[in-house]
Amino acid sequence: MILMKITMKQRSLVAGLFLIVFMIGADSFIISPLLPAIERSFHISVAQAALAVTSYAVCYAVGAPVIGPLGDHYSKRTLLLLGITVFSAGSLSCSLAPTNGWFEVSRAVAGLGAAMTLPNVWALIGATFTGAQLSMIMGITMAALSLSIAIGVPLGALLAQLANWRWAFGVSTGLTLLAGVVLTLVVPTETRPRTVLDYWGGHRQLAHNRPAIRALLVTLTWMVGFYAIYTFLGTFLSAQLQLNTSQAGLVFTVYGFCNFIASFASGPVMTRLGQRRVVQINGALSLLAIAGLVLGQTHLNVVIVSLGALAIVQGLGVTALNTLIVGIAPQQRSTVMACNSALLYLGLTLSSSIGGPVFVNWGFTGIGLVAVVMLGLAVVLVSQLKPA
Repeated sequence: MILMKITMKQRSLVAGLFLIVFMIGADSFIISPLLPAIERSFHISVAQAALAVTSYAVCYAVGAPVIGPLGDHYSKRTLLLLGITVFSAGSLSCSLAPTNGWFEVSRAVAGLGAAMTLPNVWALIGATFTGAQLSMIMGITMAALSLSIAIGVPLGALLAQLANWRWAFGVSTGLTLLAGVVLTLVVPTETRPRTVLDYWGGHRQLAHNRPAIRALLVTLTWMVGFYAIYTFLGTFLSAQLQLNTSQAGLVFTVYGFCNFIASFASGPVMTRLGQRRVVQINGALSLLAIAGLVLGQTHLNVVIVSLGALAIVQGLGVTALNTLIVGIAPQQRSTVMACNSALLYLGLTLSSSIGGPVFVNWGFTGIGLVAVVMLGLAVVLVSQLKPA
């Protein structure tokens, strides 16, 4: 019903944002099955090929908080389209790269383009929609990330098998440019903030905004907890349940689709319960799902059910958290969302660096304990925020 109340131009805006978020999300996952082919193509080691993942992630994590304040000074439309252009150029350069060094630099460029694009997507949604519409549109757009998890890896593997790994980046470039054309036609021409700050003014105001800082800490602790589970899930499925690569890939795909459905349907839930309440409830339910994973880790059926439950509550909880944060500092939306994106990657980094030794010494049970502690801390932090 809410979608029926928005104009055709706004629907096209949502479609364009969905596509660009999907493409950036898929770009993060699609490279995984391509690494062996890239290794053979450039005659390099797996470790060297994996540097392409690192260069993308580092440039995104570092670039987002540096580029973010620009969105609070200039038109979000201009920055969004510039980010899409830079991301497309990086992807196209990846498809044409003659050497591994060229490829790594191209991935870094794509990472910078993504760092400019995604925070402004969330800020643009927050500036364009309010109330129930904001919850609905944020849920739909966030679902694009979940869908990229579900089909990013199998899509990359399929393209590499049917053609050449370069085609994956060529297709990515084409679809990204298509989204850019749509958004050029439908993104509002004026999205300038009412308050003009100096470049670092957004960061300084954010530093004194306690609710915003607490909300960003929720993102950090939540992501450390979630990625502790997600990062070592494949290893756990292989070592504990003896699943092969194809079977483990199917589990990830099912997880992604469950997460997609929950994100897509999160709008009415947020409207009814409120964003903060949805984050609280689904954070607590995540603890139960993780407990089910740990206690039933030797039984495949229990693991599948627990993972499905985790996918659903994470889809609802993370979407609500993103919606909550996008409205917590209206005058610094781009800065806040850029910092939020950077903390997501920091959470991924911390989870892998902490989780590695934990997994080696205490197995998946230790990983589950880390996840429970960090997600529990996130629930406590969000309970201290005022209801949205």
